[in-house]
Amino acid sequence: MNQILQTENKKSGPIEINKIVIFFAIAMIILGIILIGQGSYAMIIGKNTGDEETQNKAPEVNIQRTEENILVAITHTKAIKNITYHWNEGVDQTIQTNDELTISEEITLPFGNNTLTLTVKDIDGNEYTYVKEYVLDGNGKPVIELLLTKENKIRIKVQDAQGLKYIRYTWNSGNYATVKANVENLKIIDELVEIPLGQNTLRVEAVNTEDMITTKELEVKGVRRPTLRVRQQENYLIIHVEDEVAIKVINFTLNGQKYQINGGEEKVIEHAQELKQGENHVDITVENKEGGIIELKNGICIVE
Repeated sequence: MNQILQTENKKSGPIEINKIVIFFAIAMIILGIILIGQGSYAMIIGKNTGDEETQNKAPEVNIQRTEENILVAITHTKAIKNITYHWNEGVDQTIQTNDELTISEEITLPFGNNTLTLTVKDIDGNEYTYVKEYVLDGNGKPVIELLLTKENKIRIKVQDAQGLKYIRYTWNSGNYATVKANVENLKIIDELVEIPLGQNTLRVEAVNTEDMITTKELEVKGVRRPTLRVRQQENYLIIHVEDEVAIKVINFTLNGQKYQINGGEEKVIEHAQELKQGENHVDITVENKEGGIIELKNGICIVE
């Protein structure tokens, strides 16, 4: 009898152990699936929450390069008040927005190694800054930059790694004006040109020492600039401004103190500002309704 029991124990032991192992294996698989499912859910929720916060706070900025230009596309849930950008440590350039939600702009890429800093400001005053680096060597050809200055002029800046022979430019397919490279620095030509009144097409051609040619065109509107006359009358500074359309604003700084005169629809404004004894330093900027600007920098008036 004892032998029968022992025989039965030997047969039944492994079977029950296998069942226990299988049971725990299935339980572990189910538990693992539950844990994995919870972990995935948590990651998805976390990702979605982050995306929603980003969409609520920051604009969507897409910056793409196309040869010598940068295409900037910005979309925001709030009205975009202002967009500025600069290359390296240069002066800020402004992109007009008109409080729109979507803005697209093409920016010329400068020659060499450059860092673009772009700042977007929304209607609530929130600012978002984006920084990106680019390299442009021209692939053996000259690189042309056409920049609109605050004075409503065009700055033609051409660079070449090997050296330039000359550039030439024309307005509206008229006669070409030629600028030869300076023998002391053949790698750059930097020229400032006036824009004719009205809508115009500027075409620029650059030729380097290897006779490689680059051309670029720009559509731009020329506007009239206001007239600014300044005189000293005893211990007063007299600022006289005229414009054919209307004066938008007069900004001036006298001895570090800033002043502003809103023009409204006035075509003529004359303003008298009292001077101090001794040397007075003045800077003046006038803008008309068309965007034409005239400036006076580092003016000095002396009251004895």
